[in-house]
Parts: sequence; structure tokens; C-alpha cells
Amino acid sequence: MPLSTIARHEDLLINLIHDLRQPLGAIETSVYLLNLVTPPADARVHAQLHAIERQVSDATRVLAEATTALRRLQAQRADRVESLDLTNPVTADVT
Repeated sequence: MPLSTIARHEDLLINLIHDLRQPLGAIETSVYLLNLVTPPADARVHAQLHAIERQVSDATRVLAEATTALRRLQAQRADRVESLDLTNPVTADVT
């Protein structure tokens, strides 16, 4: 795959991760506020809010893992590019 295509895919993933984190933060804040205003006796509502918290936490973890994997891939690609010695061209025997 050409380097420019890889870079475009990486940019797409970076933007996707960023765009998903923002609404997750808003949901997390909303759940926190709902927990504050919901009476403690309303166990069903608190159970649902807790389920939402778990799902947001799971999604946030997945995005963090994706970010880490993407950075690792970018570093590996950068290492490979840096290790190329372009000052010593390779020649092939043609027969």
C-alpha cells in the first residue's frame, strides 16, 4: 500500500477516534449529573445509569487501545523509513 494511502487511513482513524471521544465525554457527564439528581431510592434508574457508565467506559477503553495501536504502527513505520539507507543504492545484476 502506498505511503500516502497509509497516511490518509491513519488520519481517518485519528479523526474518527477524536470524533467518538467527544460524545462519549458528554454522555459520561450527563450520566454523572443524572446520578446526582436521581433519588437514591430509584434503584432501576441507577442501575440503568450504571450500565451506561460501563458501556461508556468500555468504549473509552477501546478508543484508548486503538490510539495506542495506531501510535505503535506509526512508530514502526517511521523506524522502517529511517532505517532505509538511500545513500547506498542497491544495484541488481541484469542478465
